[in-house]
Amino acid sequence: MTERSLEDRLDEIESRTAISALVAGYCQGVDQKDSDLFLSLWHDDGEYLIPGGRGNFYGLDGIRESLVVIGEAWARTWHWTTNHTVSFDGCDRAIGRSDVFAICERHVDANVCLVAATYDDEYERRNGAWRIGRRTVTRWFVSTPQDIPLPPPS
Repeated sequence: MTERSLEDRLDEIESRTAISALVAGYCQGVDQKDSDLFLSLWHDDGEYLIPGGRGNFYGLDGIRESLVVIGEAWARTWHWTTNHTVSFDGCDRAIGRSDVFAICERHVDANVCLVAATYDDEYERRNGAWRIGRRTVTRWFVSTPQDIPLPPPS
């Protein structure tokens, strides 16, 4: 095994921190309906893929449209991402995987559905900035609507 330089190891730590911020920013952008934050996480040619008829979104215009689709499906959402792993393929490319649990409030009756999924990500650093190049969502389940009291919208 070749020993890596201190500079290379520091770059990996900084890269992991930047990539973790992308994963957290995704949840914040969706949940807070902050389209500027959400769109800033993706490369211009990014891909957001949700198999199973939920939609595939390409480029920033498509990814912007995904927020409309999410807004039409749910009144409010709360996402928690965990088990995030990152593997590097060179100094400017990485793949990641994380699991997500979400509470999604319906428009019609304010009942909530519980959602579990896995995100498979491809990250790339371009011009010094890490962004998501592709996110593929695998949904494991969406529960039947539950009558769980939630706080009123702020």
